[in-house]
Amino acid sequence: MFGVWASLIWTGVFLVAIWWLSRRQAFYFLSALFHLTRSQQVAVVTYAIFFLPGTVVHEFAHWIMAKILGVKTAGFHVLPKLGKKGDIQLGSVNVRGGGLVEHTLIGMAPMLLGGALTMALSYVLVDVDALNVAVRAEQFGRVLDVALQTFSHPDALILLYLLFTISGSMFLSASDRAPIQQMSLYLAAVLLPLYLFGLIPALPDEWTRGISEMFAVFASGLAVAVAVHLMMTGVFLLIYIIARWLRPGA
Repeated sequence: MFGVWASLIWTGVFLVAIWWLSRRQAFYFLSALFHLTRSQQVAVVTYAIFFLPGTVVHEFAHWIMAKILGVKTAGFHVLPKLGKKGDIQLGSVNVRGGGLVEHTLIGMAPMLLGGALTMALSYVLVDVDALNVAVRAEQFGRVLDVALQTFSHPDALILLYLLFTISGSMFLSASDRAPIQQMSLYLAAVLLPLYLFGLIPALPDEWTRGISEMFAVFASGLAVAVAVHLMMTGVFLLIYIIARWLRPGA
């Protein structure tokens, strides 16, 4: 399913797809609840409760990474807060101290932990190897059969729910991205001149293969998560349409 470096591209594509679908889901979910209840508070609280597992994993990742790096934390919150501009903060961990490197790693932690859990849940639920073989052979009937076998797992609904909420909550907030962006600029300023002057040695072939295989595994897990998010986006869109039909004046 994935070529030597194509796995890197597919990983990025699938991450962007999950991020975009998650934003649409939030809009449909919150808008439908607001239409039905006429209460922004009820809509936000219900949304926060539904996505609580993902929020807990996201904030726990920040917290545990800070502890590993020896950075002090002050508070671990998973209850929602509504900002002045209407934005929703589902959780937070206050970090005190630490430098740019520590803040970069703490900011990246939800993506690392959330991505690992997404991959693990995908492989538990779906025979990903069989799915890859069916896709490469263009046996789309077989693809459907493998996908439907997911529901034969005794805990399929719980695991699908966890996969959905965790994968949709692993993306970084603006405060998470700030140190990562700063670190990226510093690295680019150092590495780009070295690359242009040919001072960066090529990676050994075995390293290249290893990185490619790692991202191929990750991309395959993300592909399962994308399918789940597509399905749930359709469900939320239908609920949104019904809510607007029932309460058109909201």
